[in-house]
Amino acid sequence: MELTENLREKLNNLISFLKEKKVIVAFSGGIDSSLLAFLSKKHAKETLLITERSILYPDEEIEEAIKFARKFDISHKIIQGNPLNNEKFTQNPQNRCFICKKDIFSKFLIIKDEKDYDIIIDGSNYDDLNDYRPGLQALNELNIISPYIKFQIDKQEIRKISQYFNLGIESKPSNACFASRIPYNQIITEQKLNMINQGEEFLKKVFDLTQVRVRLHDNKIARIEFLKDDFPKILTQSNQEIITTKFKELGFCYITVDIEGFRSGSMNEGLTLNKINE
Repeated sequence: MELTENLREKLNNLISFLKEKKVIVAFSGGIDSSLLAFLSKKHAKETLLITERSILYPDEEIEEAIKFARKFDISHKIIQGNPLNNEKFTQNPQNRCFICKKDIFSKFLIIKDEKDYDIIIDGSNYDDLNDYRPGLQALNELNIISPYIKFQIDKQEIRKISQYFNLGIESKPSNACFASRIPYNQIITEQKLNMINQGEEFLKKVFDLTQVRVRLHDNKIARIEFLKDDFPKILTQSNQEIITTKFKELGFCYITVDIEGFRSGSMNEGLTLNKINE
């Protein structure tokens, strides 16, 4: 495929930005950070990928990140994190993402200084400005650069550029940490995160799903978001019984399906509703 003139200009600006720099890429293995990793390896003076392994993400994402780094021969460092050690984070305030990002990137900054890198970049994209993203404030305070925002590159354009370079990741679904499945101000615990992780893993494997969210409300209610196209194959009587049995085994008391279907950031809808009702 060919890129439009406008998108090619954005890409060239990003490439020019990377040249002659020693770059650390905050690398989750998702499509956004994977494209940055590829471009940095190709054009920057030196590139190091850093991934934090923690209870907030499935192990399979770490494995995919490792495979991508090996495929393109990019230096990759994995560090261990435990956000549950931070009481401010586990209290789950509305700025939870700010607290988490501040912790993670403070560790990255230590590595940057020790190894004398020029910049740290992350994969936040231009669409993220349209949602409630307190993590962006943490990045700004720590001088972490988000090139996609800097050059106004959105998610769809990232997919197009990834396809242009034949990276094989352009259709990779978006993901977010398991803490984002728990409503603000409801305590985050290891048990809850494991329930969410195991529930999503079960649904993906049993029903061959690419995208699903298990939201945990009031410590006992599972609100499951499927892609609407997946509704017909999942919502049969026999499948409902399979899901109910498994989710009760995991510790859920009530199991519901959100008829609006999957949508990123649905927990933030409550913030908007609260403002309307004030």
